[in-house]
Amino acid sequence: MKLNWGQSIFLFLLIFLTLLAIFVVFALRQNNDLVTDDYYEKGADYTHQMEINSRSAMYADSIHILNENHYLVARFSKSMRQLVDTVEIYFYRPSDKRLDFKYTWKLNSDSVIVKRDHFVSGRFKVKFEWIHGLKSYQVEKDFFIE
Repeated sequence: MKLNWGQSIFLFLLIFLTLLAIFVVFALRQNNDLVTDDYYEKGADYTHQMEINSRSAMYADSIHILNENHYLVARFSKSMRQLVDTVEIYFYRPSDKRLDFKYTWKLNSDSVIVKRDHFVSGRFKVKFEWIHGLKSYQVEKDFFIE
């Protein structure tokens, strides 16, 4: 069967519009959560966050995250433990907001232990936040759970 130019244009437009409709349906079904709910407010206050990050840079090597058996262990150095009374740990899952959670601990020892039952396998960003001398500090670490 031979197509004339009118039928060819019609067939091309039909295929194009079908693929476009499939793409639109696919795009609308995707999860498009923002990193945080107050994204714009945090963006406007980014200078304050940069000050916290520069102040906290010296403590980045004082915190280690280990994956031991059925537990996730966050170890703090002695110098860090002497400065910090209470630490807030925020487990952030970049790919799924529903898996984020936050804990607050009083540091009585050099480590914090969390059961791995709360986690699914994948990448997490772990943010440690504390206040010392009326100044906020924050250390962020990437962690992968198998």
